[in-house]
Amino acid sequence: MLTGLKRNLSTSEIVEHAVLARKLLSTEVVPISNVVFMGMGKPLHNIENVIKVADILVDEQGLHFSPRKVTVYTSGLVPQLKPFLRESNCALVVSLNATTDEVRSWIMPINRKFNLNLLLGTLREDLQSKHKYKVLFEYVMLAGVND
Repeated sequence: MLTGLKRNLSTSEIVEHAVLARKLLSTEVVPISNVVFMGMGKPLHNIENVIKVADILVDEQGLHFSPRKVTVYTSGLVPQLKPFLRESNCALVVSLNATTDEVRSWIMPINRKFNLNLLLGTLREDLQSKHKYKVLFEYVMLAGVND
């Protein structure tokens, strides 16, 4: 039974997940090469710890993943995007899922607070200073809704 968010995971708890996954899968043919922050609530709601964990994951003294192989998903929490873009070298995936605010608000209620214009404007503004930054846009096609 889902009971909703009780608390954010700490930095050490998130790192422990990555270490345990790497250890459990170390005997597999293909070692873990990518880390994706998603499906744990909204990763940017836990921005401070996610940035700290990302730093540990890419540090040579940490787990030594390539920054291009550590990805954070967001539906568009604009206030948290700014510190993430400023402080992290990891990849970002933004879920758009619609080309208009009307459809996106219906699919993704967060759009009512942070609409496409605000979201894309923030990305344009903050990415100008990070020319090597990798941002992917995700668009899930829903038949008869946004196709």
